[in-house]
Amino acid sequence: MIALAHPAALALVLLVPAALWLRRRCEGRAAAALPGAGEVRGIGPSFALRLGGLLRPLGLVAAVLALAGPSLPPDAPTLAGRGVDLMFAVDLSPSMAAMDMPAEGRTITRLAAVAEVAKKLAEARPGDRIGLVAFGARAYLVVPPTTDRAALVQALSSLDTGAAGPKTAMGDAVGLAAKRLAESPGLAKAVIVFGDGRSNAGEADPVAVARAAARHGVNIFAVGVGGDGPAPFLVAHPILGKQIITEAAPVDEAALSAMAQAGGGAFWRAGDAAALARATAAIDTLTPSDIRAEPDQGQSLTPLLAGLAVCLLTAWAALAATRGLTLP
Repeated sequence: MIALAHPAALALVLLVPAALWLRRRCEGRAAAALPGAGEVRGIGPSFALRLGGLLRPLGLVAAVLALAGPSLPPDAPTLAGRGVDLMFAVDLSPSMAAMDMPAEGRTITRLAAVAEVAKKLAEARPGDRIGLVAFGARAYLVVPPTTDRAALVQALSSLDTGAAGPKTAMGDAVGLAAKRLAESPGLAKAVIVFGDGRSNAGEADPVAVARAAARHGVNIFAVGVGGDGPAPFLVAHPILGKQIITEAAPVDEAALSAMAQAGGGAFWRAGDAAALARATAAIDTLTPSDIRAEPDQGQSLTPLLAGLAVCLLTAWAALAATRGLTLP
């Protein structure tokens, strides 16, 4: 929507017809004294008159619109500040498929609940660079730290349990995420681990890696995702089709808490979607950003309209100066 800095100036448009009427009346009286006026070799009088009569009002209207100061709204806010660099480290081990996360009248998997809150946290921090590491039996970089929220949200939506193997290399994941942040320019740096804490694969010890990350200015936050009791899982039976089975899927709070403490961060236990949202809200508070929106007036259309007015009125004046409107 076009905004106007001086909307009252549009009232001047009403003066254009009056000015043109007065001008035409004066020209009519002058033309009466010159028989055959308006004819030009190669150009008939009707064409000359119509062309001049069109250029002048259009030029005046363009000038009035320029005085009104129109501008297009900004496409996106301009952000300033160093920002904060974050990495999400998301567990893709089979236990994250447990359907034990109540969320607004429905029950979803642990991974689905993590993806939802991670998206909301990322979208609430425009300008901060946020990346994603996923881990199972191995850890891999999904999205490097970026301000491209569309790419990050798409990556979170595409995560699937079991995609990185059946085990949990949490130490490798934290190490990979911290390494990506080591040289980042952010005001603060943090890795947020979402998982059940049962690290049983990989080469790196989660606590040792977290301690090393803290020495390099990268804090480690951990969120233990899942309920306390046996959890339902949706499985595909080769004969009976999809079925719900119940299996134990405990959360190792001690391991996650120890890792977070060594990494200079904090640990939260999230047994449902509401608790998971509270955990990410707390992390959001503990990692404040200096990103701020800069005032943006959008793109001004005044120079364009002023230039158009000058061109139209100059063309009209040039046509009048060659006497194309008045000489035979």
